[in-house]
Amino acid sequence: MPASRMAWRASRVAYADVAHIRDALDVPEPVAWTLVRRGHTDPAEAEAFLAADGPLRPPEETAGAAEAAARLERALARNERIAVHGDYDCDGVVSTVLLARALRARGAAVRTFLPSRFEEGYGVAAGTVERLADEGCDLLVCVDCGTTAVSELTLATDLGMDVIVCDHHLAGGRRPPGILVNPALGPPRDDLPAAAGVVFAVVRALAARGGDGRLVPPDEDGIDLVALATVADAVPLVGENRRLVARGLAAIRGEPRPGLAALAAAAGSDPRAMTARGLGFTLGPAINAAGRLAHADEALGLLLADDREVAMPIARRLWGLNEERREVERRIVAEAVAIVEAEPPDRRAAAALVVAGDGWHEGVVGIVASRLVDRFERPAIVLTRDGERAKGSGRSLPGVDLHALVGDASEDLTRWGGHAGAVGLELPAERVGAFRDRLVEAAAGIRSAIERARVREVDAVVGVRDLTLPNAEAVERLAPFGRGNPQPAFAVPAAQLDGWDLVGKGEHVRMRLRAGGAHTRAIAFRWGRRAAELEVGERYDAVVSLGVDRWQDTVGPRVELTRLEALRDARADGDSRVKIASGPSLRALIATGLPDAPPAPLPTARPATINDRRGLGSGLPTLAALAGADRGVVGLVADVGRRARALDTVLRPDRLGAEGVVVPRGGDSRALGEAARRGAVVALIDLSALPGVAIPEGVHVALIDPPADEEGAAWLRARVAGHHMHLLFGPDEIAFARDVVESSL
Repeated sequence: MPASRMAWRASRVAYADVAHIRDALDVPEPVAWTLVRRGHTDPAEAEAFLAADGPLRPPEETAGAAEAAARLERALARNERIAVHGDYDCDGVVSTVLLARALRARGAAVRTFLPSRFEEGYGVAAGTVERLADEGCDLLVCVDCGTTAVSELTLATDLGMDVIVCDHHLAGGRRPPGILVNPALGPPRDDLPAAAGVVFAVVRALAARGGDGRLVPPDEDGIDLVALATVADAVPLVGENRRLVARGLAAIRGEPRPGLAALAAAAGSDPRAMTARGLGFTLGPAINAAGRLAHADEALGLLLADDREVAMPIARRLWGLNEERREVERRIVAEAVAIVEAEPPDRRAAAALVVAGDGWHEGVVGIVASRLVDRFERPAIVLTRDGERAKGSGRSLPGVDLHALVGDASEDLTRWGGHAGAVGLELPAERVGAFRDRLVEAAAGIRSAIERARVREVDAVVGVRDLTLPNAEAVERLAPFGRGNPQPAFAVPAAQLDGWDLVGKGEHVRMRLRAGGAHTRAIAFRWGRRAAELEVGERYDAVVSLGVDRWQDTVGPRVELTRLEALRDARADGDSRVKIASGPSLRALIATGLPDAPPAPLPTARPATINDRRGLGSGLPTLAALAGADRGVVGLVADVGRRARALDTVLRPDRLGAEGVVVPRGGDSRALGEAARRGAVVALIDLSALPGVAIPEGVHVALIDPPADEEGAAWLRARVAGHHMHLLFGPDEIAFARDVVESSL
């Protein structure tokens, strides 16, 4: 598993903000780093974020919601027949349930319609419009679809139906007739909702217009379903979306509706402990399985069920479909990976992937595309060929706009749509090669953006000793997690792989990581095919998430590994990344104690702050963490000659976004100041060199080894005045410093 690039990076922040959040909120330092890196530097604002309990937007702020509520109220007053046309995925099913329940609660005659992925396909079909008109529908409401169905909805108006479109997909140049409810048409916002969130705004606006002055149904009825759809559709979990999910999860944990309780039971999970992860990886996929492998009406019936006895058989069928979907997915993923790995080198190295197979199940190609993105770290589109037609889905890396990318290569597409992170498309089978060439060419134009997206942004740099249950419980306060508010990513630098084994029928890898005298177990999901590349005893940069693992009556930390990059090839070119200041050669350098005492007593100035982590085995990760704060960090050591290798081959300042400098006894410290002026520095300074070193402003001081005597401590106090100081030594470092002194006698 060679290290061909940086595995991670951390944005530079002010340590004073981290310390302020840590102390004001009484949270562990990894959580404080996370909050600050995510923009929460004010304690009051950070506390509000953690609470996730702010008010919801007035529904009328959603563009078109007030007009839609007024038209629906008129339909209710006139006893019009209303058709609700949804989509076959979780968001479309939930949106249909929300609106149908709200209208039926007011006595409306509602006809629901969900298309078949295999017959009508995505969106609104002309044949469906004609059928609904023939049934006597007066009002057609499209939820999670309809934005691009201009000709079909024009046909609806020609046949005498009024139209409302409640959607969140991007609108093209032409818009369909009727009332459009779409927050994308309003002021820009970071928390554009799922379609269920759009429908929820309409339902709330309609409830507020109840003729008898009561809210019918209650103002937040259905918020549990909105939470499910919001997570399943992977919209950003920020702002109002995050509040919706937090409230929806509370509703599920308190009193789950029969359909969700039955589905959780079929999956073997407890709704009382439901999390956003459970929505996204358990309930959501089971709802989606109906539309992927059969018909979404099964899922619709489950969520509309008012009785557990009615819901349970449906839930079991859906869970069975989900298990079938998993098996189909595993087979197609294996075939797709094999196709990519068999490609010529230039195509395998392209900035985007297009993979096509004959007869692949079109219900799982989107999931397969996600697996290819995870494996090959580039946008991926997976197509299934069926006769003369090819149809499929694409997924992308965070920050890489796949919608725009496909738009630049859309010449051969007969249908397509979606958003920045996911697209669906259709084209003649004979044009797949031409489309691949155009997409690869378009992706080559943004290769630098794709390369940047491959490097994982981490929220904090930690040691193995930080991966504890109390810290995991503190991390949970940042939930619910999802797109826009992902599970915090923690970098564990230079962890040693002690061993690994396959679990879950060989699909997953469980491994043991060690660093700083501590060890932890980590699970890497879907890494079974990569296990042969792992080398026990090697050091790796690991990127992990930290959560709470609850199983029956046991609770413990869950460490999930998401990235692993070997350090053994860090200097394949043989060149050091560290500047050695002028002075005695490191090979010949032997510490000989501190210089003579100064002619006058030194002032007993104090550091700006003292972070006492003595005895926690945190030297390496703390240095790496502080490389991302202010203007970097210097580590003070008893013998720089014996410590410098760690800076060059383990810490590797280049992947910390800093410049490495070593200052031995008698060395010139000007390189240290120049590096700090250029950006940031990670330096090792021999304690014996400290009297001649000026530590640049804004650079942290980490005491890795203790000074030999009080005289050395006095020099140290003088040099670190005004700096943030971090005490990192423990028994091993004290023994090392003692050995250095004894070897110089």
